[in-house]
Amino acid sequence: MILVMCAAAAGFLAGTGARTVGARFAGRPPIRGTCEVACAVGAAGAALTASPATALALFALTWWCVCLSAVDLLARRLPDALTVPGALVVAGVAATAGQGRAALAGAALLAVPMLLAHLLSPRSLGAGDVKLAFGVGAVAGITGPVAWMLVALVPPLLTAAVGLVVRVRRWGSPEARPVLIPHGPSMCAVTALAVLVAA
Repeated sequence: MILVMCAAAAGFLAGTGARTVGARFAGRPPIRGTCEVACAVGAAGAALTASPATALALFALTWWCVCLSAVDLLARRLPDALTVPGALVVAGVAATAGQGRAALAGAALLAVPMLLAHLLSPRSLGAGDVKLAFGVGAVAGITGPVAWMLVALVPPLLTAAVGLVVRVRRWGSPEARPVLIPHGPSMCAVTALAVLVAA
């Protein structure tokens, strides 16, 4: 229990860094405390895993996902400076651990259909989401087929559900305009949860 509390405290501190990253790329800061709490929860969950190496990897994934989600929620974009290095780190770690093929397969199987969807309807799915799919797809590929299925199927349902709620709330409003719902937070949240459950 003490280890989990210490991890949560460390995660909270790391969350201030995620908040700074989010503010830098979005042009305005996230709501105070959101990044800190998200990182604290992720760190506490990571501390419950079996090995220190797995815990560290899970926390790094959580921190990356919090940064990406903060930017996407604030600016409706996923910058290359966050998505591409993250995907490269995942690929490098996977290759070092002898799981390069699983990571590559997971990345390709998730990103290629998303790329096709982006090409067919760029307004529905951004290029940043496709680039993020390489990273989270690789993570899911390493974690296993169940995790990959969750990462492939659940995020679109979550994003669609949020979009439906927003549309219903704005129903009949004369000033209602189409709202872009960020897809990155759903992808990130489901990936982190899938890895945590598998760990």
